[in-house]
Amino acid sequence: MNRIILAASALFMASLLPSCGNHPDGLSGATKDYDSNGNSFYHRTTETKLKTCDLRVEGEVRKPGEINLKNYFKREVVYKQAVLNDSGQVAFTGAYRYRGYSLFDLLNPFILQKKNAKEFIPATDVYIIIENDSGDRVVFSWAEIFLGHNMHQVLIATEQADIEPHKVKVNYPKDSVWKVVAANDLFAYRELKNPSRIIVKSFDRKHYEINRELENPFSPTVNVVVDDSLVGIIDTMNATAPHVRYHSVFYGMGMGYHDTPIFEGPLLRPLIERFISNDEAKWMQAGVACVVGKDGFRNIFSLGELFNRVDQVEPILAIPENPGKSGYYRLYHPSAFYADFSVRNLSEIYLFRE
Repeated sequence: MNRIILAASALFMASLLPSCGNHPDGLSGATKDYDSNGNSFYHRTTETKLKTCDLRVEGEVRKPGEINLKNYFKREVVYKQAVLNDSGQVAFTGAYRYRGYSLFDLLNPFILQKKNAKEFIPATDVYIIIENDSGDRVVFSWAEIFLGHNMHQVLIATEQADIEPHKVKVNYPKDSVWKVVAANDLFAYRELKNPSRIIVKSFDRKHYEINRELENPFSPTVNVVVDDSLVGIIDTMNATAPHVRYHSVFYGMGMGYHDTPIFEGPLLRPLIERFISNDEAKWMQAGVACVVGKDGFRNIFSLGELFNRVDQVEPILAIPENPGKSGYYRLYHPSAFYADFSVRNLSEIYLFRE
């Protein structure tokens, strides 16, 4: 009898394992494919498999090393893939469903070990570079992978399938090798074919002294710096940009909920876009903004995260009720889950490309 029970248990456990044609879903644990005749518009076409390669994690992590893909489940995103051409028109490639490995999942076991942790503990100044064998790079902030509202939107895709319209026959081009797909991006500047290396870094382009006991936190201007050169100054009293009002549930990493229900102020983009407009595609691909308060506290954002958003919800320079106490501006981005990514006493925005 015991042997029969053990055999039945073994068969049951084996039935839970993925078999050929069954794809574990890393979110729900489901093990069956979606029926191509079901309600999903996204699963009616056949997938193209993309060739993978070795992938390594380096940089400021406790144990750098190769990623073993066998340890991970796959997730899915959908994406309308396009870029702007030289004349500013949309160059459409295709609409796709991608399946692959979430950057959130891949990096989660590689514990962050910041080289500047003794001076600046928060992970708000960390970013991620993904590189291929040709030396091409795309950049993501640590926050948009681990600390935003929508997890698992950046995949290294191993399968690709068309999303077909009803009335028109399409045959969108397919790739042959795996690639980075950033499903939160409006335009596909952060697509990267055949990624082979992921590098984790904390900001080290410039030193900002930490002083949390400032007698006067007010900053009358915000410097705009590009690669160590001061290229502009935002005058807090005379900044001309459309004002936007956001409602907020403001929640910090350390203290939890803060009763700050509304943020209002000028949009950031009109105040700095002239400094990146000459090469906007490359800025959206590998551009980084270090947003710094007068007290030295800083946040890292990718330029894609700030300005190349499919939801087109962009950051503002919020004006607090008591500027004399907390500085005239603080950056506020609704996509940030944590209040820690709303830098107050704003004094500098440092832009660079990796």
